[in-house]
Amino acid sequence: MTDVSKKFQERVQLYKDAARHKKTSRVLNLANIWTWKICNSGYKLSEALFDYDKMEDIVCKFHEKYEFDYYMDYGLRNPLRIADTLGFTDYQINDDTCALSYVTDISYMTEEDYDLIIENYDKFLWTKCMPGRYKNLRGSNAKEMLKKAAQELITYQKFCVQMNSQMEEDYGVPLCLFAGVPSVLNSFETLYLAFRGMKALSMDLRRIPDKVKAVCRALGNGRAFEKYKASTQQGTDMHTGPDFSLYLLAHVILSKKQFEEFYWPLLKEIFDFVEKYDKIVHIFNESENSRLYDFYKQAPKGHVVVHFENDDLFKAKKEIGDNVCLCGGMPSDLLARGTKDECVAYAKRLIDELAADGGFIFSQDKMISYPNDCSAANLLAVNKFVQEYRI
Repeated sequence: MTDVSKKFQERVQLYKDAARHKKTSRVLNLANIWTWKICNSGYKLSEALFDYDKMEDIVCKFHEKYEFDYYMDYGLRNPLRIADTLGFTDYQINDDTCALSYVTDISYMTEEDYDLIIENYDKFLWTKCMPGRYKNLRGSNAKEMLKKAAQELITYQKFCVQMNSQMEEDYGVPLCLFAGVPSVLNSFETLYLAFRGMKALSMDLRRIPDKVKAVCRALGNGRAFEKYKASTQQGTDMHTGPDFSLYLLAHVILSKKQFEEFYWPLLKEIFDFVEKYDKIVHIFNESENSRLYDFYKQAPKGHVVVHFENDDLFKAKKEIGDNVCLCGGMPSDLLARGTKDECVAYAKRLIDELAADGGFIFSQDKMISYPNDCSAANLLAVNKFVQEYRI
């Protein structure tokens, strides 16, 4: 077995052992680094997002410099070439500040469309949502634009496969979480992110809650999850860390009572599935989530990794650490503005207090995206420490 293969197998095993709450000799270091890697590369943001060769160069050089064990993203999160072909214009790129900004909270459906989604989901997508979102699908040449977008999608998918293969074969890094491991976007998240938007959905929860529930029941955890369930086999995949990933973003508009009513049935299905099929799911939770800990106490131990963004992980360890493997913890504010000694000291505390009995994966708390989100010198110092520190 080559050194690269050994690294790969070690990293997969470290993830599995952490998820299973087994004590390991060292802690897995997962990069929650997104467009910051572009800002740190010397390329313009507008160049990298549209040029896959440049993005490949950025990702490889980033890994050679920082040597994370695992990645949330290889620069694949924003496939703007596809969106541009379809006529999507609700974003802005600022090369001076290295910022990619999206126009937020646009609703691509009406109240009446709830019934259409339940009756004929595909009809809603192709007659309402897609033309509303992409202007090039509204004209007489819509089919031609769709064909061009399909070609861009194929190119993007090939690049995803290439990057995952290259990172494994050259560096011993398992599949990235965003465009390697299968991802699940449940019906409530879809309503929030793609169809209805924050403001309109928040109002719908109070004015027409039955219709929201009906769509959630009809679409469940989404077609990707149904496809995954139909094709998977018993047992966790030893070729990657988690078997699939889940992103909790829409829960930010829900009270605990609303979460139990609208969201919990979808999450409970995931918990039941991973326990039954002996899988591991990696969940990224935006915002602060302590009000949801009662639900995470029902997670099957050894099957759920939760990456918390704003939570106090020392508190979370006490309350739900017996049920879920915790991920994250390294404050982006400290990485951006602290000293190297302060950053390393905090990293040591995280590992000492959270990983002593297993069940912890080291990472940054927030998505590191903009130039001021992180100091390169601090990130290097922390990574060197985490790589070398033995529990």
